[in-house]
Amino acid sequence: MFKKNILRGITAASVATMLFAATAFAGTSTTGYNTTVGKFNGSGYSDYQTKAISGANGWIYSTRVGGNYTVDVRMNSSAGNGSWLRNLNDGTSASLPGNSAQTAGKSIRLKFSNDITTPVNVQVEGSWKSN
Repeated sequence: MFKKNILRGITAASVATMLFAATAFAGTSTTGYNTTVGKFNGSGYSDYQTKAISGANGWIYSTRVGGNYTVDVRMNSSAGNGSWLRNLNDGTSASLPGNSAQTAGKSIRLKFSNDITTPVNVQVEGSWKSN
């Protein structure tokens, strides 16, 4: 009987720890993006992530920006946008500026933008996290 109670207690503590960890780190997992950014100041978007830490900066690692072009990127949500990170290129690894209106639990995505003078659609690929 005593051993069963100890085993139940350990199991309950383990489950509680796993649930807390999953909740605490939502939005801190890196996910990939692959999207087309429209020509002449066009836009492209990543899939959404759930923000884990209100106002925190995110992170991006760009593996490819097509055609020897650069693009600008920011964290985007219905609650507000982060500042633009300019001139994203192949191999760029950088912090993405957060916004205090981007609170924990909000859906956040990346918004990419081309320069007004970019005459072609540009494919972008990489990974990111909203934190």
